[in-house]
Amino acid sequence: MDVERLKNRTSLTDSGTDSTTSLTMMVETCSRENCTLPTLKPGEDGDKDGMERTCDTLLMCIVTVLNQGLRNGGGVGDVLRKPSKEEPLFAARVVYDLLFYFIVIIIVLNLIFGVIIDTFADLRSEKQKKEEILKTTCFICGLERDKFDNKTVSFEEHIKSEHNMWHYLYFIVLVRVKDPTEYTGPESYVAQMIAEKNLEWFPRMRAMSLVSNEGDNEQNEIRNLQDRLESTMILVKQLSGQLAELKEQMTEQRKNKQRLGFLGSNAPHVNHHSSPH
Repeated sequence: MDVERLKNRTSLTDSGTDSTTSLTMMVETCSRENCTLPTLKPGEDGDKDGMERTCDTLLMCIVTVLNQGLRNGGGVGDVLRKPSKEEPLFAARVVYDLLFYFIVIIIVLNLIFGVIIDTFADLRSEKQKKEEILKTTCFICGLERDKFDNKTVSFEEHIKSEHNMWHYLYFIVLVRVKDPTEYTGPESYVAQMIAEKNLEWFPRMRAMSLVSNEGDNEQNEIRNLQDRLESTMILVKQLSGQLAELKEQMTEQRKNKQRLGFLGSNAPHVNHHSSPH
């Protein structure tokens, strides 16, 4: 595989100056040693067509394809010798260049770039989720922000004063540094939990502010129930009084009816006795 020789980075004037200097040195050297100078034909520079062979071995072919093929926008065809359309392998060379361009440059490289971009996107989304969890969830107890809505203690006050994670860290450092013989009851309990790698001493899914609020709510509910019970007792007393009055009225009506019936039954007897007179 022939590859075009890379152009020198120096300008043409620099190359001409270097060649003149080298010739001068050669002339001086030969004049001292009485040697003959080789004659060069015009335009002859050691290479006939300005090309160099870079695929004499399998390793050089692989290195050349990876180095030149991946770094050029059009693939390895940009650095290979341009074939003539009259050559028998011209169509095969065109197909090879196109396949290398579509498969390697477009498909494979885009797949690699897509995997890299997706990986960074996943890392960014995971970082955003972690930040969102830290902003909306207590690090110590795990309670979310909405649990503190309409409560006496806000979520910000809870994570700053009640469940400050740095306070817990300082307490753990204190337990590790302090002499075990000077432990208090809670400190000895926490030290034992830390030694056992047990996290039960953390207040998971509970907080003192919420417990107090729940106790207040229960007391309020009990008071409301007591008030309702008292009101129902008063209504029961009123209803029992009304029922007693109704019973008395019913008994009086029955007595009146019995009296009227007794008087009605005695009236014909009185008329019968009074008729002969």
